[in-house]
Amino acid sequence: MSFPFIFRAGALALACASTASASYVILDDFSGPNFFENFYFNTTLDPTHGFVEYIGAGNPLLNSLAYYDPTTDTAIMRVDDNKTYTPGVDTGRPSIRAQTINTYQYGLFILDLAHMPGNACGSWPAFWTTSMDHWPEQGEIDIIENVNLAAQSEQTLHTGPVFPGDVCEVVGNVNTNPGQETGTQISYNCMWNATTSDYGTQTQYSGQGCSAANNNPNNFGTNFNAVQGGVYAMEWNDEIIQIWSWENGYAPADIANGTPDPLSWGNPIFTTWGGNCDIARHFIDQTVVFDTTFCGDWGNAAWATSGCYSEQYPTCSDYVGANPGVYSETYWAVRSLKVYQFSNAAASSSTTA
Repeated sequence: MSFPFIFRAGALALACASTASASYVILDDFSGPNFFENFYFNTTLDPTHGFVEYIGAGNPLLNSLAYYDPTTDTAIMRVDDNKTYTPGVDTGRPSIRAQTINTYQYGLFILDLAHMPGNACGSWPAFWTTSMDHWPEQGEIDIIENVNLAAQSEQTLHTGPVFPGDVCEVVGNVNTNPGQETGTQISYNCMWNATTSDYGTQTQYSGQGCSAANNNPNNFGTNFNAVQGGVYAMEWNDEIIQIWSWENGYAPADIANGTPDPLSWGNPIFTTWGGNCDIARHFIDQTVVFDTTFCGDWGNAAWATSGCYSEQYPTCSDYVGANPGVYSETYWAVRSLKVYQFSNAAASSSTTA
């Protein structure tokens, strides 16, 4: 594997490839009272068409929805759980979409959470990376994501064709790769509008991407919070993307020690290994994102079968607008987000603006 480039605040760091003394070294550590100095609040309309209003600087709600909590040493990102909102009149329930100022090309991303949004009808929380300028051609990596009352997170890639006939598919545990993932592969074609795949099941819905369900204990929502959170890790280089998770207290010791070694972690939940996808071509200039939207394309589509539908609330937006109190647990509490780059002590390195 090679790990050629990491973008950081406009600078390009080149780590030369070699096998001697190769390891991950810290690039960015987002934690503590300065957490939000490394993020900006995106206030554009939700691209998934959710019943949500992303707020930012100048909004009087900002300081109550995004702040550092010194009692828990965590960065908090909440949604409004006080007011009702009317579909067709209001934009939606206020929420936070925080994005890193830095843009990355490859790295190891390790998120230590004390709390993620708990399960709630209409809620769609996500921790992910994407290209802000060229979606889907430059890719999206969904590390934590699901909707409504789902008990498991899903890990998903979305790509777009770089040229006509381009493909990006994963194999999961099928064919010659049994047991390489601990997750359950749901769909195999990562192209954003694909409905068929050469691997696994032959049909999927347009917009699904290639997705795996996380089978690890207490990995999402209310169950995750009941064990005081946990750790997610995503490794991305020019040959592979893979994702792991651990509930609180079970992450490998090398993560806490600041010397993460993915080769020692065992099989990931999700991996692109063995598939048919040029990672270097399909995943470029990724920004890290935390958000919680409501309803949206996925949440609306799943509303009828979510266990949330009722005659009183025939649409997801009706429910979200009328029930602020159910979202008191809809918040992220981040202990740290650390980004590592691959380095080699035996090789020289250079930086180019």
